[in-house]
Order: sequence, then structure tokens, then C-alpha cells
Amino acid sequence: MKYNLLVISIALASSAVMAEEEVKLWSGDIDFGYTNLTGNTEETTTSGKVHVLRENAPWKWVGHIESLYSESNDEKSAERWGGFTRLEYNFTDHNYIFGRVSYDEDKFSGYDSQSTATAGFGWNLIKSEEMDWDFEAGAGYRSAKVEDPLIAEDEEEVIYRLSTLFQWQFSPTSSFVQLLSTEVGDENTISLSESAIKVQVIGQVSLKVSYIVKHTDEVPVGIEDTDTETVVSVTYSF
Repeated sequence: MKYNLLVISIALASSAVMAEEEVKLWSGDIDFGYTNLTGNTEETTTSGKVHVLRENAPWKWVGHIESLYSESNDEKSAERWGGFTRLEYNFTDHNYIFGRVSYDEDKFSGYDSQSTATAGFGWNLIKSEEMDWDFEAGAGYRSAKVEDPLIAEDEEEVIYRLSTLFQWQFSPTSSFVQLLSTEVGDENTISLSESAIKVQVIGQVSLKVSYIVKHTDEVPVGIEDTDTETVVSVTYSF
């Protein structure tokens, strides 16, 4: 009898361990892009991103860090880094609340730094194995510090945030992601579009092509209001 109970206990414990191992709580991507041009144009560009997701229903946490550096003819032409963290609580299968904090530094934007904190509601419009589409709306606060206070003033304002994220696994080895967001304030509005296609090359390594557009309504004198990036990178997924 004792032997049978021992066998049953070991079997139940093993099943519990196997079930726990099957639940993947952590996932993410690590991107690295590098471009080196020589000849008529001497230019070097490096970019990197780390995107981490921890999902344990009903909670979801995201951490994201990215950087970009470019040098043309031995002169720095771009330098940017930043990131965000986001916490989400799903109170139904298709509805959730979220909180988000971001920070960015772009040495060629006319701003020394920009930071935001927002919170709001989200709706999951489509959720399947191949496709996921979220829409969310919220409000918060933005702080922007300018590089030169003689040509512009720091901004401190309440903002309203709208965003949508569409993800499509259109084949077993290929996926498409589209992010659209806008943060609207009385003094400034900042909008972002990021489109990306990722194709698995071998194992957990993929090739990723991204096109990013960022538009800022009001910018310091001498600064362009729209920035675009086309990035080709190698991605390791875990």
C-alpha cells in the first residue's frame, strides 16, 4: 500500500513538473543591425533592440530597449537610445487595462530627453494562433527637455495616447507586425509607425526588415519634423 502511494505521489509530482515546464512564461527578441559603407560614402550604422515579454495570465509585462548610432565621413550623424516598460492586466478575454512608461534620448532631435507615463484601456479585436490585433486608448503625462533653451522651451503637458498593434504569422516561418501610435497634447503631438517583416533563417535566428516613421508636430528651429528609418537586422528569438 505504501509502495503504491509512493508511486502515485511520484507520478503526480512528475506530471506537475512537466506541466510547469510546458508553460513558457518568458519570450522575446534580440535584434542587431550593422551597415558599413566605403568608397564615395563612408558611413557606419549600428542598431540594436532587446524586447522581453513575460506572460502569466491574466498579467502581461513587456520590457523594451533600443539604440541607434550612425557615423558618416567620420562625423556622428545619428545617436539615439531609449525604451519602455509596460504592464497589462486582462480582466476578460478581450479587454484589459495597462500602464506604460517610456524614456528616449535623441541627440539629433533638438530634445535632450523625452519621457512619458500613460495608463488606459485596451481591446483585443482579433486573437488566434495566426493573428493578433489590439487597440488601446489612455491618458498620461509627457516631459520633454530641449537641448538649447534659447531656441525652444521645455514641455510639460497632459497627453492622450491612442495605439494599435497588429501581428500576423502568415506562414510557419514568416511574420508581419504593424504598430501605430499617437500621443496628443496641447503643445505637441508625436506619432509613430513601425512596420516589420521577420523571416526565420535557421533555428531561432531570423532576418528582420523594419521601416519606422516618427512625426513630431512642433520641433525646435532647424530640426526636421519627420524621421524615417529602414533597418535590416538579425534577430534571435527565445
